[in-house]
Amino acid sequence: MQNDPSVYVPLTLLAAFGFAAAAVLQQAEAARSEESESASGALIWRLLKQPKWVLGLVAYIAAYGLQVWAVSLGPVVVIQPLIAAQLVFSLLLGTMFMGRRAGAREWLGAVGVTVGLGGFIVGTNPSAGNPDASTWGWILATTATALGTAVFWIVGSRTQGAVKSSLYGVASGLLWGFMIVLMKVVTHRMGEGAGVEGMLSMFVEPYFYGLLVTAIGGFLLLQKAFAAGSLTHALVSYTVVEIVLAVVLGILLFGEQPKTGALSLVVTGFSSILMFAGIVSLAGASADSKPAS
Repeated sequence: MQNDPSVYVPLTLLAAFGFAAAAVLQQAEAARSEESESASGALIWRLLKQPKWVLGLVAYIAAYGLQVWAVSLGPVVVIQPLIAAQLVFSLLLGTMFMGRRAGAREWLGAVGVTVGLGGFIVGTNPSAGNPDASTWGWILATTATALGTAVFWIVGSRTQGAVKSSLYGVASGLLWGFMIVLMKVVTHRMGEGAGVEGMLSMFVEPYFYGLLVTAIGGFLLLQKAFAAGSLTHALVSYTVVEIVLAVVLGILLFGEQPKTGALSLVVTGFSSILMFAGIVSLAGASADSKPAS
């Protein structure tokens, strides 16, 4: 099953659906938070008392499990762009169950993302790469990600509304994009280990603890992005940043190189443009992103 698109593509799409369901459920509750609950601890404590938010948390955990499985089988540079399907799923779920009004621009964006994803899968067939990156590569990637996250977090705390949702979403996306490459290393090392001893050996690896920190930190920042009030801006900003960072790091750290044939490059390039045009269209949509009362 290793590097088999017929396995890791469906797993990734199921994960994207789970992330979308979680986002729709959790933003509906997080957006009702008060300014006095701006601290992550107070916000999460209140949200843990809301059944709908907890259901979203279960969906997140299930989606992460599917994503871990997919990442262990396929290249990051394919799996992460597929996660953009959550934008389409969240639009559909929000319209069907949460009473959100989707305009023509959002639906056009959803079509662009869907068609772009299909073309990307057809045009891309990257090499598996090598998850054992250099120490200096990890140091540079970690430092840049940490600084970027801090900057967007601090600036976001000084803004309001959709801008705040976007900036916190970017900070969350940086952490989760980095988390994906850590996830690739952890699953690779666990696969190389022998039984229980191999699994226990991960507890002395810095990658495992980095995975925990980025997963939890990204989740908390995304809740703050949801609490600022805009599902669309929070979801689009974190999705785009997560995809871009994970793909770039997959290429630079692991050497996951897509096909280089002329036709493959044309298809992949056009599909990528179409997909990101759809994402931009969703980000700029004027439809009301707050849940109906």
